[in-house]
Amino acid sequence: MDIIKIEWVPLQKIKARHKTTTPVSRYSYHKYTKTSMPYIHIIRNKQNDLLLSEGIEAYNKLKSKGLHFKIPVYVTNNPNITQLQWTYRLFQSCMQEKVNFKLKYEYIKLLLHETNNNIKSICEHTGCTKQDVYQLIFDSTIPEKYKDLALKHGCLHLINTIATIPKLHNYRSVLYPALFQEKNKLTMEKLKLFLTYLDAGYDLNVNSILALQNLNKIVDRDQALKYYWDNLEFPDTQILEGIFYYKGDKNSKINVRL
Repeated sequence: MDIIKIEWVPLQKIKARHKTTTPVSRYSYHKYTKTSMPYIHIIRNKQNDLLLSEGIEAYNKLKSKGLHFKIPVYVTNNPNITQLQWTYRLFQSCMQEKVNFKLKYEYIKLLLHETNNNIKSICEHTGCTKQDVYQLIFDSTIPEKYKDLALKHGCLHLINTIATIPKLHNYRSVLYPALFQEKNKLTMEKLKLFLTYLDAGYDLNVNSILALQNLNKIVDRDQALKYYWDNLEFPDTQILEGIFYYKGDKNSKINVRL
């Protein structure tokens, strides 16, 4: 790809893949409008789309103002660029430029989805390291050995949930392995049930050699409901019949059946 020239293009014609448009720059948008120097680099594909490539902060600053006018941009022709290649480029720009965490996270989530969590491919195409990516998608307290497993088993959200709920802090040594059991894997529904168990004042001894097995019993919803149903007490019910007189009036006889 070679930069061909500087062009003036309508801001609203430039396409991006992100929804996070909150800029972090302290500069006024006038910095990007009262100049003929381009701050944005775009790629033109064979459909003549104008794809944002660099200058994401400048783009967000202008976009957040809802302005409709032409701006100077560097233009590169790449007729055969794919959406994935474009997203690699955008994420690479995010990592190189001063953009907020939310925007970086939005792009890495797109790439994880579109590469089926292929961290190796993402790193090869963007120049990032595995650690760069992990810092964006994992809570820093999660042990390294569980991070690869979380991606492999598709439980990124769940492991971060466990890591970030203070009430679960003392139980993480059991909850993390429970995510990767061959059978009875911990799910969000089971985790909510365990939280309910803790809220009810119960505890789990994580130092027991049976801690994982005991956790599996606690979060077995069917067994919990069966125990609950078996212990339900219903009041005795029977049909009662009688006669009721309104205010003792013998002419106001009413048959009552309960």
